[in-house]
Amino acid sequence: MTDGVDRSRPDHVRRWTWPAGVLGGLLLVAFSLVPWGVSDQGVKPSVTGLGRVSVPGAAPEDVAFLEDLTRRPGLITVAVGVVIAIAAALAWWRSALRWPAVVVVGIASVVSLVVAVVTLSDPGKHLFESRVTDAIDADTPIISVGYGLVGVLVVSVVLLGLMMSTAIIGRDTVADSATGPDVASPADESS
Repeated sequence: MTDGVDRSRPDHVRRWTWPAGVLGGLLLVAFSLVPWGVSDQGVKPSVTGLGRVSVPGAAPEDVAFLEDLTRRPGLITVAVGVVIAIAAALAWWRSALRWPAVVVVGIASVVSLVVAVVTLSDPGKHLFESRVTDAIDADTPIISVGYGLVGVLVVSVVLLGLMMSTAIIGRDTVADSATGPDVASPADESS
């Protein structure tokens, strides 16, 4: 018997979970390659999560000097993005790997979220070594948040939410299949 409520199955969520996980992992890698910090002051420099500095009109040796003094927090998000993409691809390929993939992608999403939030708190301090920030000694932040850092933050939150919903839906599906429908067996009808 049914309880009178027409529950739609969460098949559409499960169908798109792992392709979205692969895409999310690749987006984390891509957002690590674009500006995490930008400045609209002076020569308008920008720095990616991987420490690539761009200063329009600056001498190559000056840019190279600044690149040597970057912290490169995007290396962590690149590694995490690759792990997420691989885990999601494996879960998409083999259903037996889905629960381990939920755990791996969930933990990796938390790691990238922490990196993004910490860097977001003070991009200049977390993108450049202290020698650069001490030398500038400005009262205002030298670098503001770039779209790559915001992208990493958003993708991390979406992936974490996706894995939480997958775990909740998966738990409900397992509970529903364990109870099974209330259907009379053929042996009961023959009596």
